Amino acid sequence: MSKDRLKSPDWYAQMARVVDAQGSPGFVEALFAALKLIAPCQAITVFLYPRKGLPSALFEKDEEGPWLPEGNIHKYLEGYYLLCPFYRACMDGIAPGCYRLSDVAPDHFKRSEYYLAFYQHAHLEDELNFIVPLDEHLTIAVALASTRRLDRQQVNDLKCVAPWVVATVRRQWSHLDVDAIGGRFESALGRQINAALNNFGSSLLTERECRIAQYLLRGHSTRSLAERLGISEDTVKTHRKNLYTKLDIAKQSELFSLFIDSLAQAQEGLSKDPLESYLRRR
Repeated sequence: MSKDRLKSPDWYAQMARVVDAQGSPGFVEALFAALKLIAPCQAITVFLYPRKGLPSALFEKDEEGPWLPEGNIHKYLEGYYLLCPFYRACMDGIAPGCYRLSDVAPDHFKRSEYYLAFYQHAHLEDELNFIVPLDEHLTIAVALASTRRLDRQQVNDLKCVAPWVVATVRRQWSHLDVDAIGGRFESALGRQINAALNNFGSSLLTERECRIAQYLLRGHSTRSLAERLGISEDTVKTHRKNLYTKLDIAKQSELFSLFIDSLAQAQEGLSKDPLESYLRRR
């Protein structure tokens, strides 16, 4: 879609439908229809990310097709979100706007087990999020997923309309009552799961090894780790070897599986380190 299309009668008509749908249950459907004029997307999900508590899906819509990832949203909300670059960006206070996965993901994210589980498995080639902070405690992310890699013009057009999208989304949920969302906010359970990644392996690993495990899970390369931690790449490799030995694993896929399996223990709130309870029961 060219920039001329953003001046077309079809685009203005779709914008009008979004405005008309403001405050109604049909708002996201209208927004999705408008954004699909710009870029071919097969799914839209609206996530609510509280700074304290657990994320929720305010809306989800997937077009039918063999690519459909069964249960992905459910798995995501169970704890996989801790490894999501978009969630991390929201928690870090990223500015409102439209961001492509490559804008926020670590350098080796596409080699991570999280990427394989949530993108490659679902045959997704691209994702963009419109990030909309409601206040200092709540952020909404409107996630668009596509089975095709979007071209540069399509991405530029989506970013071009971002101020309008951010404004309409913020207005739609400006009076959000956080106490009426369903109890996924500040709670002992929320604190346990949100702390699971930071505490993962803390009962067995050194503080430095824990941080390296967290960054590996998020998709950082050895070089990226070295730069972030201010150490040499050889030192990173030594720490990685040591933590693999302590956890009795041999590769990153096993580290990912260990983290995901131990999340259930975090949900039970059995210990500060979810891995400690998991290994005790295994």
